[in-house]
Amino acid sequence: MPTEPARLALHSPVTRRAAVAAVTSAAAALLTAGCLGPPGNICTLIGADSGVTVSRRPADFPAGSRYRICADGTCREPSAPAAGDDTAFLQVRLPEEDGPREVTVRFAVIAPPDEPAGEESAGGEPAGGGRVVHAFSTRVALRAATPNGEKCGPTVWQAGVRVDPRKGLVGPG
Repeated sequence: MPTEPARLALHSPVTRRAAVAAVTSAAAALLTAGCLGPPGNICTLIGADSGVTVSRRPADFPAGSRYRICADGTCREPSAPAAGDDTAFLQVRLPEEDGPREVTVRFAVIAPPDEPAGEESAGGEPAGGGRVVHAFSTRVALRAATPNGEKCGPTVWQAGVRVDPRKGLVGPG
């Protein structure tokens, strides 16, 4: 059982501030020591996928529409976005080892069908049927992306476009 003077010392504002400062300094030292490590690269663990991303505004197309995005014959019909989404991003993944090259991107807006969407296919007609109400196509260059820095993996190959109902597929700006 601590004596009365010891109990008072632990509860004084000056002692508490000193204890907090000591703990904060010790934590900062431990974190810094963990980052220094042995010589070499310190890498984060941010993941990424190679692919093409299309951004679009759901308000630009008929309510309940489905979307189909294709990059060099690999196609995807993602599920409908949540109600109220102002901008939505749709992606079709490509093999990680693709490298820098141009790919053909196709984007279609499909009128609301009777069957649900969300299937992937190798090209051709939309999964689940439906009438295509907009169809756009362009070529884009895949560019290297290194989310953890150039000396850390992964290196993925990505491109992005924006869909405009009047202009078609345009640069992301």
